[in-house]
Amino acid sequence: MIEIRELHTLQEQFHARMIFDSVWPAANETQITSNLLQAMVHSGSYLVGVFDGAKIVGASFAFPTIEPDIHLHSHMTAFIDSHRDRGLGTQVKLHQWQWAKERGYQSITWTFDPLVRRNARLNILKLGANLIDYLPNFYGNMADELNNGDESDRITVRWDTTTDAPTPRQEVEEPPYDAQLIALPQDIVEIRRSNPELSQQYRHEVRAAFLEALAAGKKVIGFSSHNEYVLE
Repeated sequence: MIEIRELHTLQEQFHARMIFDSVWPAANETQITSNLLQAMVHSGSYLVGVFDGAKIVGASFAFPTIEPDIHLHSHMTAFIDSHRDRGLGTQVKLHQWQWAKERGYQSITWTFDPLVRRNARLNILKLGANLIDYLPNFYGNMADELNNGDESDRITVRWDTTTDAPTPRQEVEEPPYDAQLIALPQDIVEIRRSNPELSQQYRHEVRAAFLEALAAGKKVIGFSSHNEYVLE
């Protein structure tokens, strides 16, 4: 049975840190130090573990921020291999949405890699979040094995928590005639491993298309059945 619960003690936080470090392993580094995580949780940040029975299989971390207004910023969510692609990411996000709403936050933001299809589909379709900005090479070079060697472009997402419930979007079957479509590769993670040059080509093409579209005042209105961002 899957259970999501808040993690308060140092021992509980340690297990969450091990989840993060196992998903994003980096030599001689940790994703977040124990003293910083303890300080942030003690000060009101969001940290939950996802448990399958007694075993922790995932974790999520978010913290309050004030730019451009007071809201919750979701920084990391990760699962061990055996529990990925099982819908747990959606469950955690819905738990986070309710947690933020109960504490008076009016929105949640987070970033994701614009080339990862499953994340785009989750954020735009299942959660109904709004894509509000494109950030080229946001984190700089990342030392973990999953991202090392790639430029860390990110899209910023804003998710309204003032409604009664989140509103999912339907997949766009027939984009408007004047819509701009930005297509994504099949599996950028595998391409990054097998063909770094092609991965960088996709990165720069998607980046250029997004920056040009946003500069022209276009916004993402959905995600198509052919795995394309739909902008108008």
